[in-house]
Amino acid sequence: MNNESCLDMNAELWRYRHDLTTQPATMAVFAILYAIIIILGTFGNLCVILAIARTRSLQTVPNLFILSLSCSDVVVCCTSATITPITAFKKEWLFGATLCSIAPFIAGISLCFSTFTLTAISVDRFLLICFPMKKALTRPHALLVIVSICTMAACLSAPIMLKQHLQTYENFCGQFCAEDWGSDMSGRRVYGTVMVCVQFVAPLTIIIICYTAIAVKLGQGMLVKGKKNNYEWQVEITDQQRAAIKRRQRTNRMLISMVLAFSASWLWSVLFNVLRDYDRLPEWMKVQEYFYGIATHCIAMTSTVWNPLLYAVLNPQLRAAFIRLMPTFLTSQDRLERCGGLMRNGTLADAGIDCKNVTQQQTMRQAIRSPESKRYGTIAEVSLVSSRASLQHLHTGTHSSTLGCLTQSFSCMQL
Repeated sequence: MNNESCLDMNAELWRYRHDLTTQPATMAVFAILYAIIIILGTFGNLCVILAIARTRSLQTVPNLFILSLSCSDVVVCCTSATITPITAFKKEWLFGATLCSIAPFIAGISLCFSTFTLTAISVDRFLLICFPMKKALTRPHALLVIVSICTMAACLSAPIMLKQHLQTYENFCGQFCAEDWGSDMSGRRVYGTVMVCVQFVAPLTIIIICYTAIAVKLGQGMLVKGKKNNYEWQVEITDQQRAAIKRRQRTNRMLISMVLAFSASWLWSVLFNVLRDYDRLPEWMKVQEYFYGIATHCIAMTSTVWNPLLYAVLNPQLRAAFIRLMPTFLTSQDRLERCGGLMRNGTLADAGIDCKNVTQQQTMRQAIRSPESKRYGTIAEVSLVSSRASLQHLHTGTHSSTLGCLTQSFSCMQL
């Protein structure tokens, strides 16, 4: 159709509906919001990926699932968070026929992958804590689960790719990427309902059951109870056992927070799409359908930002690994102070900071400044005294600190 005779979709929407997404002010606000989400989401999840990849002690089964979630979130930032707002404000499709089919397919895979992975994490924690005598999930098994989840997500999202096509509307300019289910929309409704049940209802039900059972189990774990000869007895657990339980409770709080953040982010978008599929949108929402659609999508995209923030706040090991990714411009004294703080918090081994080297450097400086070193007249003699003092200090103090690091590392690897 000749561009001079066709109608602009934005102009018509503003004329008949006063659609807010056609206004520059609305576009500017959402452009800023999406830019913040993309930058924070990409940067935060890349930090998670690098931290786990570079820190051996962090490569546990739960963290491998977290790593896969971060990879999925980076893909979301590069696809859904960029293409969807452009299309929502421009109205026509600008990215070609291939991306018209692939982009929604990737978005569907990412959503399914995230919910299934969160479910796998909850099931893994449930088996580990409630059935400790059973064989724990290993890293090769975790990788197999991740591949299976990805395959399942691709199969469930395949109908989107098959039904998504470029279309043209009579009298309107440009091409539009939309699902083509024919004149009967019952197929779209059935598929949408099944996806909601598979993506959200079933996973969230499993997650709630698992974490409820875990909370009950950990709550009971503070006392060891028994019964013999009709006498009931209970004994308080040791400090080491109590510390292990508290560490697991802290990990569970982080994982539950991840689930809550993901659910709260995506709930509004899911509800909006379900109401639209069944033609149950309120009239005030129908008039501004594009606006509420992009608003709920923007809220859903914040899920890519929350996870890295939760890791940094609630997980000391990941927080320490994030610190290691900072530029190496800290002075030796800064590193020593940070090292001491991590030792007190029990996160030294996971931070990967070589405190032994830092302690050696500090001891050398103290030995050089000591009165004993001043009795010698050459640099070589000072070095000998410094080395002697360093070895003595390391033998008495640092050995126990290093052993503590190894013990803490082993405890963290059990999570």
